[in-house]
Amino acid sequence: MKKLLERRETSVFFILAVLCIGLTIYSPAFFSYTNLKNVLVSNTAMGIMAAGMTFILITAGIDVSVASQMMFSATWLALLAQTPVGNPVTLVLAAVLIGFVTGAINGLLISRFDIHPIIITLGTNSIYRGIILVMTNGRWLMNLPKYFTAFSGTVLGIPLPVIYALLVFWLSAYLLKHTYFGRSVYAMGGNREAARYAGVDLKKTIWFTYTYTGILCGLAGLVLDSILGNCQPSGSNGWEMNVIAAAVIGGTNILGGYGTIGGTVIGVLMMGVIENGLVVAHVPTYWQKLVYGLIIIVTVTIDVLRKKKADSGKQMIEID
Repeated sequence: MKKLLERRETSVFFILAVLCIGLTIYSPAFFSYTNLKNVLVSNTAMGIMAAGMTFILITAGIDVSVASQMMFSATWLALLAQTPVGNPVTLVLAAVLIGFVTGAINGLLISRFDIHPIIITLGTNSIYRGIILVMTNGRWLMNLPKYFTAFSGTVLGIPLPVIYALLVFWLSAYLLKHTYFGRSVYAMGGNREAARYAGVDLKKTIWFTYTYTGILCGLAGLVLDSILGNCQPSGSNGWEMNVIAAAVIGGTNILGGYGTIGGTVIGVLMMGVIENGLVVAHVPTYWQKLVYGLIIIVTVTIDVLRKKKADSGKQMIEID
């Protein structure tokens, strides 16, 4: 019980609970089924990407191209849906394939040339965005078929996008906790040289990490299109920062070595509740961006300070 209370995720969960209670008191409509459903559904795509980002941050990496990968997939899927071969099966397969390709490219470039991930992903972010605009001339792809939007239907009152996100969270948590790949991710983020001496294939781990994240981005594109009923090629700008913030708020160490999918889920909910709360409080959109920026700076600063404190504590124990 003591260890549970000391975990970063627990404190964030309590903050989330207090925030929800405060918003409910301020506006009882916040706790209505319709509003809670909107909060969950509108953040499923971000949550799916955040699950992949958790893997990357644990390895002490970063990926600022996740939003462009998602839109790259969303655009291709919208175009595919307008062809005779478009159907639910081909859409799912295409989402996985497109995400695999974009993620694998990132992973290959980072692992092969040993260039810092932020440089590679900044470059691929621009490339994917550029390809999207060339493909569509910046126009929205409207009136997606009913079989496409059916992906965002409900089952027993539960929105399907929420079910997809839960499945992704479960799979990601399993990979992290119960597979050699997951142990390699933690080992690499904790101490790269020690992991190398222990036999961890760092290049393969990097490639798998970014490829898995790419696949999740591809699926997020499918979910996003189905929710909106259209594709906005220039949309999702800045989402990569929200994805990173959600994982970090949930306790993932941006310097690597620690993170959980459960914590990321709480972080995603926190971001969604804050966004919804700002709307409920009638805060202008421009101020919302300012709040998000402050959240990212504060959470990262706290994370770095906690890491330094933990490292200094270890050094003092070794000296004694």
